[in-house]
Order: sequence, then C-alpha cells, then structure tokens
Amino acid sequence: MARKFKLRKRVYVLFAGIIALILVINVIYVAAFSKTAYTFSQENVASTSIPKDFDGFKVAMISDVHLKTEADLTRLTQILKELSTKDIDLVLFGGDLYYSKIFSSEKTIQALKSVEAPYGKFAVLGDEDENQSKEVTALLNDGGFEVLNNEERPIYYKDKEIDLYGLSTTPQTSLLHSANYSIVLTHYPDSFTTIAGHTSLQLSGHSGGGYLTFPLIGSLIKVKHAKTYTHGTYTKKKSTLLISNGVTPSPLYPYKFGAKNEVQIVTFTYGH
Repeated sequence: MARKFKLRKRVYVLFAGIIALILVINVIYVAAFSKTAYTFSQENVASTSIPKDFDGFKVAMISDVHLKTEADLTRLTQILKELSTKDIDLVLFGGDLYYSKIFSSEKTIQALKSVEAPYGKFAVLGDEDENQSKEVTALLNDGGFEVLNNEERPIYYKDKEIDLYGLSTTPQTSLLHSANYSIVLTHYPDSFTTIAGHTSLQLSGHSGGGYLTFPLIGSLIKVKHAKTYTHGTYTKKKSTLLISNGVTPSPLYPYKFGAKNEVQIVTFTYGH
C-alpha cells in the first residue's frame, strides 16, 4: 500500500509539474510574442448562392491595425508586403487604422499602396477612426482603398457579380437589398444582430477575437459592440458572420491568448 501511495503521489506531482510548465510557457509566449506575432489564417466560405464563376475567388480581410508607433508601421509594412505575394483578388479593410494621432502618413500610404488586388480595395472606418475620419479617409484613398460609408459596390468577376456593402458603425440595413450573393463589411460584429438575414456574409473586426479565448469557456474579454459575437464564425438566418482577430491588439488589451493576430484569407467555394 505504501509503495502504491508513493507511486501515485509521484504521478500527481509529475502531472502537476507538467501543467505548471505548460502554463509558464504560455505566459511567456503571451507576454513576449502575442503583441507582434501574426498569421495569415485560411478561411473557406461555401454556398450554393455563390456564383460558380466565383469558385476559388480570394478575399483578404485586414482589420484593427491600431498604429501607435513607428515600430507598428514597420510591422504593418512587412505584413502588407507579405500579403502582396498571396495572389488575392479583393482586399478589404475593416477599420481602426491608427490608435490615436496620425503620424508618418506618407509611409502609411506607401505601405497601403504596396498591396494590389485586381478586383478592388475597399475599406470602412472603425470607432478609432471617427475622431479624424476625414484625414483617415483621405489617407486610405491615397493608399488605393475606396472608403465606403453606407454604400454598395458591385464586384464583377468572369462576367458574374456579387455585391459588396460597406456600412458605417451605425449601419443602415435598409440599404441591403441585393438579390445576388452579398458581403457586408462593417466594423462592429454585434451589428450581425440586425444584419443577419439581409446578407450572405458579414466580415467584421473590433473584438480582438476576444483577446483571451479558451476552448469551452469562450472569450474572457468582451468589448462594447462585440459582446454577443466575439470570435470565429457564426450562422444565423442563412447569413454567416466571420470575425477577424485583427492585425494588432488594442493598447487597452495588449496581450492575447487563443486569438492570434491575423490577416484572413477568405476563399469562396461554390457548393455546400
């Protein structure tokens, strides 16, 4: 009995040590790398509503850049340079270019210009953009992005059409009337509460992916306008919401776990 007890104790101690080591490694990773590490995540959206000719069409979703320092701008330039090698058809920006004041605008414009997309580059503004909306809009325009403010644009590809709606942070759902496959680009994911059923696909950012997100538990940090929809993919009323974790965490919540900084590459597939 004594031997069994000692063996069991050793197993418990070993197990506890492994758990502690895993926690320490994750804490170190979060503290050291979660601010600056990023990935190009691959997402697939399949639907029989997608025109057959759009099968394989690729959309890049960039959101929540939160530029605050020159180091942030250098990192963004690197990300966009890498994105330019991905053979993207359409590039979308989901808002929050700067975190506070605009700086090094010419460098930012050149970084934005470096991304090419044969079927368009479009943007909406986020809440961080609103205090300097005219300046941010002009900067995005100079970088080759058309800023949409409750507006619709048709996207033509191989003689077929889908419709893109760029909605503000106070979206006008009355604009959503397309009979085609449609995409809504809007900053706040909780807009899906009213947009669901009026579009095929909604792309949003703002939430940071929940910043600290765990399996089964979900997101621990829920910011305003991203309390219902925080992370990943949701389906409601035959509409799909795809949330970007963003390129950079907000300085208010600088660390992330389970919600890696990302540029989403969304590939359309005709069919179920």
